[in-house]
Amino acid sequence: MKRSFWNRLVEWKEAPQRKPLLVQGARQVGKTWILKAFGAAHFENCVFLDFAEDPALNGLFKANLKPARILTDLGVYLGTDIVLENTLLVFDEVQLCPEALTSLKYFYEAFPSAHICASGSLLGLGLSKQNFPVGKVQREWLRPMSFFEFLEALDEAPLCHALKIAAETHSDIAPPIHAKAFGLFKEYMITGGMPEVVERYIGLRDTRIAAFKAVRSLQRELTESYLDDIAKHSGSLKAVRIAALFRNIPEQLARESKGIRKFQFKDVVTGRSTYDVLEGPMEWLIKSGLVHRVPICRTINHPLSAYTEKNAFMLYLFDVGILGSMLHLDPAAIHQYDFGQFKGFLAKNAVLTELVCVESEPIYTWRGTAAEIEFLLPRGNQVVPIEVKAGVNTKAKSMRAFREKHNPEIAVLFSAVGANQFDNGLLHAPLYLSGVTPLRPPIS
Repeated sequence: MKRSFWNRLVEWKEAPQRKPLLVQGARQVGKTWILKAFGAAHFENCVFLDFAEDPALNGLFKANLKPARILTDLGVYLGTDIVLENTLLVFDEVQLCPEALTSLKYFYEAFPSAHICASGSLLGLGLSKQNFPVGKVQREWLRPMSFFEFLEALDEAPLCHALKIAAETHSDIAPPIHAKAFGLFKEYMITGGMPEVVERYIGLRDTRIAAFKAVRSLQRELTESYLDDIAKHSGSLKAVRIAALFRNIPEQLARESKGIRKFQFKDVVTGRSTYDVLEGPMEWLIKSGLVHRVPICRTINHPLSAYTEKNAFMLYLFDVGILGSMLHLDPAAIHQYDFGQFKGFLAKNAVLTELVCVESEPIYTWRGTAAEIEFLLPRGNQVVPIEVKAGVNTKAKSMRAFREKHNPEIAVLFSAVGANQFDNGLLHAPLYLSGVTPLRPPIS
């Protein structure tokens, strides 16, 4: 399936100078697949070292971390000469061999023109600072598939092209096109962006009920695999807290419609739940790529990070399909867009995951006395406020209050409406354009 991350790999390969590329991401988002496919497409040779599949590889990094010696020993072990000039060298699941991760520093210094990638699902967890090659690698995150990648997987390239033009030009979308795009966006909210889930859904899509059932079954399997990772890669007491927090996030998002305006620590784990108790488990989930933390701002000044509190934030899941599965939301109800109060938080999580795919800066949220804005994006000395409406009601009282107080250059309202136009500094756009809408005023 076509992934936009491919373009980043091409840019990295063609750069006149490059550091080893470190690809992070949650399990099963497609890191191994895309690096193997990229190696096959762009290099004469691809040497792929999987430290999970072949633990014996660890022994090749024990004597010392001299790149020339490592390459010689790798060649002997694999029975092939490794010529870096025409080879992509990949260290997969590199977190299982801390010495291999550290060696990237020395590969960069000894062979600055080499094409070396490393990937892992739990990088940064349980590794000492000495293991990490700080400043010697280019770090990138591979996220679950975005909505537009989902459309590409469905062979909807013409629709992708039309929607991207509409987003770029801020032009209205014809009602039949909007109906089709929004229908597919509802399917995406069921599947989410895990490649295996999308692939299985596409294979069964002609029999919708079977497809929905298969999607939920696979999503449950993936969730259990994440819980297994938690149990395997953290201490027993910490694992209980991490798993409890992970399970609690969907429940808290579902309660947001009842006035819950920040993450509540009470009752997350049995006994006394406080921020201090849950800070470590939360950081574990964030570093593993399973959770997004959105800090709450109550004052708009720059930098926004200086006006947040460490214990005031919202937590969202990394994939909207996994969120629906963990809450046992009926796929048929989502497809009919008939699931009451749950539309709101599901739409917010979907928009956030779209923004995370394209934003390099941290994303914030704003809470006023009687108003709130879902997301704030820093833009120099400006912020772009983004409000999310799951339905067709676009009155947006909170946005009006924010704009009157802070006068942003541009504000955005994503909703289920097909209108895609500026109105006195406020851009109205459909939910499904949240990952491709240029967050800037139109060029006059």
